[in-house]
Amino acid sequence: MIGKFYNLEQGLGEYKNTRFNIFSMFAQDSFRITPRLTLDLGLRWDPFFPYTDVLGKLATYHPGAQSTRYPNAPAGILYAGDPGIPPGVFNRRWSNLGPRVGFAWDVFGNGTTAVRGGYGVYYDRPNTISTNAQADQQPFGTVVNVNGSPSNSLTNPYAGSTNPFPASRTPPKDVAFVLPDVAYMATTGMRNAQLQSWNLTLERQLPGQLVVRAAYAGSKGTHLASLREGNAGVYIPGSTLGTDARRPLYPNFGQMTLVEPGDNSNYNALQLNVERRFAKGYTILANYTFAKSIDTSSYNKQTGQTVTDPYNRGFDRGVSDFNHTHVFNLSGLWDLPIKPANRLANSLIGGWQFSGIVSIRSGEPIGLFSDVDNSGAGIGSDRPDLIGNPYLSGSRSRGAQVAEWLNTAAFAENTPGTFGNVGRNRFAGPGYASTDLALQKDFRIVERFAVQFRAEAFNAFNRPNLMNPTGDLLSGNFMVINSAFDPRILQFALRLKW
Repeated sequence: MIGKFYNLEQGLGEYKNTRFNIFSMFAQDSFRITPRLTLDLGLRWDPFFPYTDVLGKLATYHPGAQSTRYPNAPAGILYAGDPGIPPGVFNRRWSNLGPRVGFAWDVFGNGTTAVRGGYGVYYDRPNTISTNAQADQQPFGTVVNVNGSPSNSLTNPYAGSTNPFPASRTPPKDVAFVLPDVAYMATTGMRNAQLQSWNLTLERQLPGQLVVRAAYAGSKGTHLASLREGNAGVYIPGSTLGTDARRPLYPNFGQMTLVEPGDNSNYNALQLNVERRFAKGYTILANYTFAKSIDTSSYNKQTGQTVTDPYNRGFDRGVSDFNHTHVFNLSGLWDLPIKPANRLANSLIGGWQFSGIVSIRSGEPIGLFSDVDNSGAGIGSDRPDLIGNPYLSGSRSRGAQVAEWLNTAAFAENTPGTFGNVGRNRFAGPGYASTDLALQKDFRIVERFAVQFRAEAFNAFNRPNLMNPTGDLLSGNFMVINSAFDPRILQFALRLKW
């Protein structure tokens, strides 16, 4: 009403011309050591070349160094094209070698019992979307965030500072920077991720067309990219200063996102499988997995900060966001034994197939947030403090569980100066169980053409499968479940086959 503003954000837009090269070489061979033992050996070479940009819209962090490409940039941020900075702002990796080894052993020589195993090293590369934030920052995309002050207004929002607009998609060397700079930079040690994977399987054929398998599978990820706040606010008891004023590198830098290869992950699983091969009109497949996946961040696209406590990366170590401890699946197909002797009757009621899938899994982790910046870091990922017993009676009605999944009184705002004491993904949400059924038949019109009719019921028994509760402490719906997976869905289809 009076022409003042609390906060104003203005940007140029996102322009980038990303380039990358990929090539690999591999060699492999199989060796029949004995009539019962086969050995597979391989080696893959996967050199990694960081993404580059035609206009050099990439940055890296070198504390205290001054850019010569853009001399007005605050000290510490360098760009592709600065002396000593490679086009991708971090080094290529020529030594990415991935050995592979596998074996298969016919234990008794009669083809009924086999032991198989394998190990391999693999390399990943970032998503191209990870370069978006590089191109969005000064002086390329130039997104400027201005706080309201006594001197500025909507008429002149940049009073007391430099107005960077209109800005150029190809900024000149003397382009002005608006401080504090919100920077997004790769660190000098940045590299691509590595994954090691291994497995060991025992398989046995039993009478009645049955095959059983027991397996152990594991993997380990290292050098996974994480995004850490490099200029976090310092907690000062009783201070009324804003976050920026408490940042060590303010006023040159505000928020500073550092891309580092600092995360890791591991996965271990027991896998049991029973299969009844198709015979006498039916087949069955059942499997059960008991697993645990642990990491320091999940679903990381390298587009936003992932580290909660920038001083303690281990604070985020916990089960993965997608972790399900128990997973069971049962599927089958049955040719219904309805075969009338009458040709017309058989064409109508004979030849039907019935199939189904049963899926059961334990709940996935709940993300908990205190919704306050009591740590003072300005990151916004603080977690609550646990001050009591979080568990309520498991015999409660579904309505009671929906209204309060965990004991809300057991959680409180994190103590000032801390990030909370609740471990990441410590608690799990509701489990899931669903049965899908299908009935189908082919109606032969002529020899070359057939029409397939299919009727399907997803979640056929209409079981309510609840989603996770709200994990935001200050929300009025904290620990309330307000969503669910799909109810029963019926689907009918006709398909022409020729």
